[in-house]
Amino acid sequence: MVKAIDLAKTALWGLVGVMVLAGCSAVADLEPVDQGALQEDAVLPGLDGLEGQCPVLEMGLVSGRELPGVKERKVCGHPYPYTIAGINGRNPVSFNTDAKINCVMATQLQRYFADSVQPMALSMLRQPVVEVRVAASYSCRTRNSKRGAKLSEHAKMNAFDMSALTLADGTVLTIEDDWHSMGRKGRFLRAINRSACRYFTTVIGPGGDKYHQDHLHLDHGRHGRKGTWRSCQ
Repeated sequence: MVKAIDLAKTALWGLVGVMVLAGCSAVADLEPVDQGALQEDAVLPGLDGLEGQCPVLEMGLVSGRELPGVKERKVCGHPYPYTIAGINGRNPVSFNTDAKINCVMATQLQRYFADSVQPMALSMLRQPVVEVRVAASYSCRTRNSKRGAKLSEHAKMNAFDMSALTLADGTVLTIEDDWHSMGRKGRFLRAINRSACRYFTTVIGPGGDKYHQDHLHLDHGRHGRKGTWRSCQ
């Protein structure tokens, strides 16, 4: 009888141990990114001096077309804008609505999905992402649309927001509903948020501030003296 009780206690403590480890794992994927380490691991666009050209579009790596230059309210727009409908390749991704962005953003989005998002989706979810719900691209406004704030990177066609991703089997992962999940959906969304810091200089998700609870914000704004420092939230 005593032996049976001891075995039951052992099993109970084993179960508690597994739960603690699982909890630690869940907490670990919410830890802040080492901002300094990002600088060495950064994937830079390398497109200086290529005004009016966009290799990823010309090579068919993204679907889209060039637009006439945009200048709005003297501060918004871009001389070489593009409308991007999706990302091509082995695991293509379509956008639910075209995104108006510059070539740097188109280039980094293609790299991000091809080299990071899709491999993670196949590894963690066993299927690729097939569609992205675009929450915002070009918009002539200030940051978070607050009066008196600095001009948003969206106003420079230098930002892209996504609120949901659809998988090959039709499953939809939304930032608002699935971000805080301790299951595969939440772990995947938090993982691609962290990996985005290699490709973009600004990454803000629900862990960042109250304005980004339902989408991931990605941009290539200038931070720091050299303009390449990263802010990952």
